Amino acid sequence: MDFAPAGRADAVEIDGMYASVLALRDFGSVLEDHYLASIIDLPMPLAVSVHIAPIVQSEAIALVKRQIDWMDKEIIDEQTTAAKKGFSQSILTPEIRYAKEEAEELLDFLRNKNEHLFEYTGLIYTYADSLEALDRQVAQVKSIAQGNSIAVASLDFRQRPALNSVLPLGRNHLEFTRYLTTGQVAMQMPFASLELNQEGGGYYGQSKQSGNLVVCNRKLLASPMGFVCGKPGSGKSFSVKREITNTVLAYPEDQIIVFDPAGEYPTLIEALGGSNIAFSPDSPTRLSPFDRSDVANMATTSQMAFKIDAFLALSSAMMAEGDEGLPEADKSIITRCVEAAYAKRGGDGTPTLSDFYEILKAQPERESRDIALRYERYVSGPLSFFNCQSNVAFEDRIVNVDLHELSSSMRVFGMLTALEAVRNRMYANYERGVTTWLYIDEVQSLFGHPAIIEYFTKFWAEGRKFNLIATGITQNSTYMLAHEDARNMVLNSDFVLLHKQSALDRKSWVDLLSLSAAEAGYIDDTIKAGEGLLVAGGVRVPIRDDFPKGALYDLFNTKATEIAELKRKQRREGVGR
Repeated sequence: MDFAPAGRADAVEIDGMYASVLALRDFGSVLEDHYLASIIDLPMPLAVSVHIAPIVQSEAIALVKRQIDWMDKEIIDEQTTAAKKGFSQSILTPEIRYAKEEAEELLDFLRNKNEHLFEYTGLIYTYADSLEALDRQVAQVKSIAQGNSIAVASLDFRQRPALNSVLPLGRNHLEFTRYLTTGQVAMQMPFASLELNQEGGGYYGQSKQSGNLVVCNRKLLASPMGFVCGKPGSGKSFSVKREITNTVLAYPEDQIIVFDPAGEYPTLIEALGGSNIAFSPDSPTRLSPFDRSDVANMATTSQMAFKIDAFLALSSAMMAEGDEGLPEADKSIITRCVEAAYAKRGGDGTPTLSDFYEILKAQPERESRDIALRYERYVSGPLSFFNCQSNVAFEDRIVNVDLHELSSSMRVFGMLTALEAVRNRMYANYERGVTTWLYIDEVQSLFGHPAIIEYFTKFWAEGRKFNLIATGITQNSTYMLAHEDARNMVLNSDFVLLHKQSALDRKSWVDLLSLSAAEAGYIDDTIKAGEGLLVAGGVRVPIRDDFPKGALYDLFNTKATEIAELKRKQRREGVGR
C-alpha cells in the first residue's frame, strides 16, 4: 500500500489499483432523502460508510444553548460596534441572523419534538485502475453531490485513517464530525425502499426502487383476499395468469377456479392441465343453482339459508331496478318458494328452476306471478340451460368457468350460479384441508344491486374462514369503489395490485388507500404495461415486470396484436411442416 502514489496526497495505491476516500462535509439548507442514493447509483465501484454517534439529550441541549449564548454575544458585539459608528443597532449580518434562527429552531426540536442530536461523519470510497480514471470518478461524485447541494471534500494527507474508517469495522479514525438531528440522520439512509421477499411466495415483478425481486406469499398475509385493478392493456390479466401459474407450481394440492367473462384464460388453463367449463345456449354444460352435492354433510338449515341468499341475489340480478333492490314482499315470496321447491323433491332430491317457477305461479300474491314472469325466460327457450340437473362438478384441480358467450344480463346470472357452486366446493375443500383460489374477472358486475352486493360481501367475508383466497379483477375501479361494501372489502383485504389507472380511478384509490403523491405516480398514465403498485399487508412496493418473451410469455400475453402475430407464425410453421 502506497499512501502517496506519484506524490499525490489525496489517493492511495493498493496492489496496482488506485483509490480515494472523500468526505461529506457541508449540506444545503434542505436535505433530500435521495441524495445519497443518487451517488450510490453511479456506475462505478463505490463504498459508503456513515458513522453516527448519539449525544446524550441533556448534553445536546446544553451544547445548543452554549451556541445560542455565543451568538447572542456576537450580536451584542455587532450592535455595540454599529452604535459607536452611528448605525442602527437592528442591523445584523445575514449569516449570524440565520444561524441564530436555526439554533433556536434546533433547540425547540430537541426540547419539544422528540428529536435527538448525533455526531456524524460520512465517507465515500472509490477506486480505479489508473489515477486518470480515479480522477474522473472523483469528479463525477463531486458533481452529483454538488447538484444535491452537498460539499464533498478530498481528504489530503488523511487517506490512511480515512481508509480505516471506511472499512466495515465500525470505528471512526477521523477527528472531524458535524452535528445532525434524528430526521437529518434518517435522510442519510439510501435504502428507503420497502422490500417484499416472503418464503414460499411467487414472483410479482421487480422493485422499481431497488431492482430486487418482489416475492409475495398470500398465504402469509393476515387477510389473503385481494384485488387486481388497471386499465385495459395495463398488464392486470398478465399478472393474474402469472400468479395462477405460480400457485399451480407452488401448491400442488390447492384448487384454482377462474371466472372468465371475456374468454381470456382457456389457453393457459389447458396448458396447466385444467378443464374449461363453457356456458352458452348451445353448450352441453349444465349447472343447477339448486345443486348442493358438495355440502350434503352440512345441516339442512344451514344449506337452506345459503341457498335462499343465493336466490335472492339471482332474483336481484334480473329483477331489481336502480339501486333500490328487491322489495321485502318479493324476498318473502322467494324464500317461501325456495323452501317449497326443496320440499317437493324430498330430502335428497335437487329441484330445478321449473319446480321453482311452477311453485311461484301457484302462490296467491300478485307479486309472485311477476317474479315467475321474470324467471320464465330461464325456464324455457334458449336461456334455459340453468334449468336442469347439474352435469358438471368443480372436481378438477384447475377449472376455468368460461362465460364470454353469455349476454351481459345473463352473465351475472351465470356468475352467481357458478359462485354458489364454488362456495359449496370451498366447504368441501376446507374439510379436506385444501385451499381454494378464486379469480373473478369483471368483478364490478357483482356490485349492480343491493341483494347481489350483500350476497357477495357475505361470501367474501365468510371465505377467509374456510381457506378461500379470492381475487377480484376489474378495469372499472371507480364504479366498484362507489359502493361502501366494496370499499370495506378492499380495506379488509391485504393484497391489492394496482396497474395503470385512469385519472378518475387513480383519485379513488388515492382517497381510499391514502396514497402519497409518489405512490400515486406509480399508477398514473405514464407508466408502462406491467408496472404498478403492490400493496401486501403493511408493505407498498412499486413494481415493474420486463417479463422475457418465450413459452410462458405467450401463455400469459393478452395483447391482441402480439397474439395475432403468434397465430400467423404458428400457421406458417404448420404449413411448412
